[in-house]
Amino acid sequence: MTNATTGSDQRRTDVRHIGDVPGVFLLLDRHGPAFETHAYRFSARSVSTSRAVVTTDMVTIRGEEVALRFDEIGIRRGRIDRVLKDGFIVVFTAAGDQPEGHDARIGWLNRKTRERAEDRRRHKRVPPRNADAVLILGADSRVPCRIIDMSRSGVAIRCEAQAPIGQLVAVGAVAGRVVRHLPDGIAIQFLELQDLAVLEGLMTLRSRDEKKMAARRLGHAA
Repeated sequence: MTNATTGSDQRRTDVRHIGDVPGVFLLLDRHGPAFETHAYRFSARSVSTSRAVVTTDMVTIRGEEVALRFDEIGIRRGRIDRVLKDGFIVVFTAAGDQPEGHDARIGWLNRKTRERAEDRRRHKRVPPRNADAVLILGADSRVPCRIIDMSRSGVAIRCEAQAPIGQLVAVGAVAGRVVRHLPDGIAIQFLELQDLAVLEGLMTLRSRDEKKMAARRLGHAA
């Protein structure tokens, strides 16, 4: 009698996250400058200890070896088990990997997702009337951005900058930390709850009154 775990049994015991997890991958079996140094973007629809379902525009071949870097999870190597119309399913290989750490990061991501869902239930997200704002990454680093939606506790923006998770930033006069990468921007959690009635003005600073309000909030003379 054998104690071997079947593939279906393994999938049932995997730690699994369902939801978009962006990242990049390399095709390790292809050679030449076009493949050896180029990382292709992807979004994983689900990722577990043993496998991931990946969406990408890149055409792949069953059996190819790939190295994937998942945002907020880390790096795994694997082989393409099945080619899909819009991506592939990859089965991770154990060599050189640390699945225990991988499990912990997936568990952490699941907790963060639940917290974000609870946050959305607690604090209604609304679209802005005026979306243009400025993302402040440091004393000398300002990047134009557009507000996707906002709540008392955070904001999602479109921008070219991809600040690291955890970095302290500000949108206009409102400070926060980067908590998630979006396909074309970032999500920011504010350092403190905001008044939704004046939040947009503090981020966009379009009018003189809004700039004065921001100056008072930051402790500067109006």
